[in-house]
Amino acid sequence: MATASEAPATMAEGPTTHTPNQDQTSVYQLMSRVMRDVRNVGKNGRNNSQNYSFRGVDDAIGALAQPLRDHGVFMTPEVLDIQTEVRGKMNAVRMRVAFHFYGPAGDRVTATTMGEASDVADKASNKAMSAALKYALIHTFMIPVDAGSLDDGDRDHPVGQRSPADSYMERLRKPAVWHNVTALQAMHSEARGDGLLDARVEGPDGQTTLGELLVSRGTALKEAAAEQEAQRAKEAPEAARQIAAEHGVPAQPPVKSGPFDELKAAANASWGSSLGLIEVRMKAQSTGFDDQLVPGPDGTQITFDQLLADRIEQLSQQPKADAA
Repeated sequence: MATASEAPATMAEGPTTHTPNQDQTSVYQLMSRVMRDVRNVGKNGRNNSQNYSFRGVDDAIGALAQPLRDHGVFMTPEVLDIQTEVRGKMNAVRMRVAFHFYGPAGDRVTATTMGEASDVADKASNKAMSAALKYALIHTFMIPVDAGSLDDGDRDHPVGQRSPADSYMERLRKPAVWHNVTALQAMHSEARGDGLLDARVEGPDGQTTLGELLVSRGTALKEAAAEQEAQRAKEAPEAARQIAAEHGVPAQPPVKSGPFDELKAAANASWGSSLGLIEVRMKAQSTGFDDQLVPGPDGTQITFDQLLADRIEQLSQQPKADAA
């Protein structure tokens, strides 16, 4: 957007009493002469690490510097607003900048453009300012460009092209996939079939391959699950002692889980419920574990069936004891 106006009565550097000189050529006329003299700008910059060409701000400045000097036009920038955010490890900046072009008569034309950029260090604002300036110069003076577009390499930039791996990344960002080892393994097999395991993608820690991202994420989930399981195993003895203290069942050392272990765990969980213990007793009888010897409340060995029967009888007497 470009508008023409007289220079304001007060500027950032202090008050001024300058008024437009009607005898001088207007900035409109001078800018049209600059447009006549400006040379074309090509995509002369090259990003070798990401393999794309771009049209840099230096190219636009170089094309306009001499014509602007020849016709007595100069420019001053003004940042109208700025927004910042953090995107992963990158500092991102978006700003709106007004570029004021003045002529010797004191009048001006203002071009307002947007600039956006990101950087891992402290150069995001610099880059955003350069982007805003580049487009202000190209659009205001209609600088001829090669290859017929003003997209500044977006068609050639890797980010501007849709990769076959993009659909995988879109699915991978879904929580149901990102937190699911089975889903990640299935996606890895699918990507192998499509020949995309080596496709370059943007991971949480920067550039990597799709295959490496899937494997590293699956490994991280497995390690987290293993840590949780180890923590539960560490806490199991204490939990058993608490159950024993509450219900009068001697604490049992943790053993590898089996059918009988599951029955004993079910008995512990149902120790305060007659119906639950009756169900466990019936399962023990149907599976032949009712004759298994276990420590009784006094430490002597009794059958599992006898332990359950005594506890069921004890629970059945409790209401009567309470009533008495």
